Amino acid sequence: MVPLSGNLEDFEITDVLQVIHLSNKDGVLHIKGEKGEALMYFKGGLLLHAEAQGSEGMSAVQKILIYRKGTFEFRPGEVVNKTSIQMPIQNVILEAARQIDEWKQMEKVIPSVNVIVNFVEEPEMSNIELSADEWKILTTVDGKKSLKEIAKELGLEEFLVAKTLYGLISSGLLKVIGEKEEEHKEEEEKEKNKRRGGGFFRRR
Repeated sequence: MVPLSGNLEDFEITDVLQVIHLSNKDGVLHIKGEKGEALMYFKGGLLLHAEAQGSEGMSAVQKILIYRKGTFEFRPGEVVNKTSIQMPIQNVILEAARQIDEWKQMEKVIPSVNVIVNFVEEPEMSNIELSADEWKILTTVDGKKSLKEIAKELGLEEFLVAKTLYGLISSGLLKVIGEKEEEHKEEEEKEKNKRRGGGFFRRR
């Protein structure tokens, strides 16, 4: 396989994925964008696992597919022990695209995976029937954890948690009370604080 690398302004990420799929190779696609590095792991051209912006699986794929700026490089031979996807790349792209469309419908209520929800003080419960998934997610709602943290705690896809919370908010049982700062922003702030003190304390 010819070395595969380039700029996302010149190549659509979906085209890059198709090339890797058709090559039937094992390896990792490294993508460096404005929001950090993303990784996609392949075995025999089949996508096994993805990581991006603190998310894994299909949630990570969604984020990767909307990258428009950055660079990519496929490194053959790299392996991963995790399996969070394992489906043909065409199916991955279609499913991620469907989820992206649904996210667009939900984003007025749930603008990001960092939102925090809590219970409405006096909800109208008479007409609310909850599914097993809804009960499972409700048990983790405490007014402190973000959507992303709830998904991680339960081992669920962020999209499923977002869709469930969206339904519970729409039914009047929950409400959005805030949004947590993204981790990389917190790290940037810590670095700024370190630099401010750099005149007094210097590393040897």
